[in-house]
Amino acid sequence: MKICFLGDGNSIHIQRWLDYFKNKGHEVHLISFSHVSLDGIFVHKVGDVDINENGGNWRYLLQIKKIKSLLKEINADIVNAHYITSYGLIGALTGAKNLILSAWGSDILVTPKKNIVYKALTKFALNRSKLITSDSDIMTEEIIKMTKVKTITVPMGVEENLLHLKRKEEEDIKILSLRTVNKNSNIDLIVKAFHKLSEIENDKNIKLIITNSGSEMGNIKKMIKDMKLQNRVEIKGFVSREEILELLTTSQIFISVLTSDSTSVTLLEAMATGVFPIVSNIPANRQWIENGKNGLVIESFKEEDLFNALRAAIKNSSLSEEAVQVNKKIIKERALWENNMRLVEKEMEEIV
Repeated sequence: MKICFLGDGNSIHIQRWLDYFKNKGHEVHLISFSHVSLDGIFVHKVGDVDINENGGNWRYLLQIKKIKSLLKEINADIVNAHYITSYGLIGALTGAKNLILSAWGSDILVTPKKNIVYKALTKFALNRSKLITSDSDIMTEEIIKMTKVKTITVPMGVEENLLHLKRKEEEDIKILSLRTVNKNSNIDLIVKAFHKLSEIENDKNIKLIITNSGSEMGNIKKMIKDMKLQNRVEIKGFVSREEILELLTTSQIFISVLTSDSTSVTLLEAMATGVFPIVSNIPANRQWIENGKNGLVIESFKEEDLFNALRAAIKNSSLSEEAVQVNKKIIKERALWENNMRLVEKEMEEIV
């Protein structure tokens, strides 16, 4: 097949999709506002607009005519647009044939609920597609409230080799955060709970590692300084894939306490590599984590609840050991990248 993707070329998630179909022998094109060079992918950059998930993207609509012309020139069998309220809307407005939309999370769980305009635009895009992919049950439920278009739940998943990576146990107890540093991720809550933990467990060498970046990074750095945690908290910013795998195999606790989220790939990766997960009590997390069995689910966004969960994870080694085996089994059965992408590929072939 000849497949043309619409999406942010800088996104690791988009790149994984591109690589999968390229490696399966398909001709893969990408139309993007991002300036990227990807091996074996025909990249078509348009405009100089940085899409912002929070809105204010009217300027990208000025590129619709150019994108429509590119789509006609490429003449792909399938057009797959990622993120409904940006590239998905663009795909719908071009009238692309055999359009598949892939929802990522806040484009369904947050943006359409802001006002009636966003909801109308979201429904417009969804109804112009032949297939919609969702990566969590809760997101699929929200999508089918807005459209009758066929929707399949396909978690992005993880590579099978992650199940077999050898862990590197160290003396330090490492608590790992891999999420974007914005208000939705509640990194401030993590820092506060960690501060209390470090005071109570001051005889242990406990470290908090924060990767990624975002709008709240300045506030987080100030908080760390004010709490005098510079020696215990390491801010790494954006890290390579190799560094992520190194962090996963050397950390004991993975923490993700987002207010709103779909299936988190980093959570699945933590489960696959034997890192004990602590997550917020939202539907997408409960789809994967059962409190007290294969991780801990905090009941509220309160410092005390998160502190108690962190302390329990450190104290109860048997819980962590049991969770490792349960999580690896879950990943093997439900969240292997190759298996899940094969389902998407099959759906594409049926549409063609």
